[in-house]
Amino acid sequence: LFFSTQKTESAMLRSLVGSEMCIRDSNYWIAYTWSRSEQKTVGKNSFETGINSGKWYNTGHDKTHDLSFVSSYKIDNRLTLNTNFIFQTGQPTNYPVGQYQYMDLIVPNYGNRNSKRLPNYHRLDLSIKLIPKKEKKYKREWVFGIYNIYNRDNANSLFFRENPDTLKNEAIQLSIFGIVPSVSYIFIF
Repeated sequence: LFFSTQKTESAMLRSLVGSEMCIRDSNYWIAYTWSRSEQKTVGKNSFETGINSGKWYNTGHDKTHDLSFVSSYKIDNRLTLNTNFIFQTGQPTNYPVGQYQYMDLIVPNYGNRNSKRLPNYHRLDLSIKLIPKKEKKYKREWVFGIYNIYNRDNANSLFFRENPDTLKNEAIQLSIFGIVPSVSYIFIF
């Protein structure tokens, strides 16, 4: 269990609270973290309301749930199967809740700071390690892997734009990596 509150000179308060758990065995481990990371920034005077009207809001680093599972299964003396699964609560973000027009410019109006979240992030990675027959002077390994084996489009960010055909606002999700195969050759002498 951890808890921290910090006050800075710029009338900003930060709060972090959470709990971590890890279970290990010789072939696997599973770890879970529950946490909250919040911030409050009040204005400098009665005319300046501060960020989010001086109310608490989630920081950009807030991940309520973070789960990891890693396993390694030795099939025989030459083959090892490895897995890695990750689940994380989506990152806090802002979505527009409305818009207004000023001259020819459409201006989005955002709600409370970081009151929404990107979709949850999760992926499964697999790899198999092959150790060829040993040579006298050196050791070799081949590793064949697949990152994000079920090709999930995890959101890195969302941006909003006006669709040129329908003239309606739409959210566009930016995803960076889908499925990524890999091959590694390790030579130890």
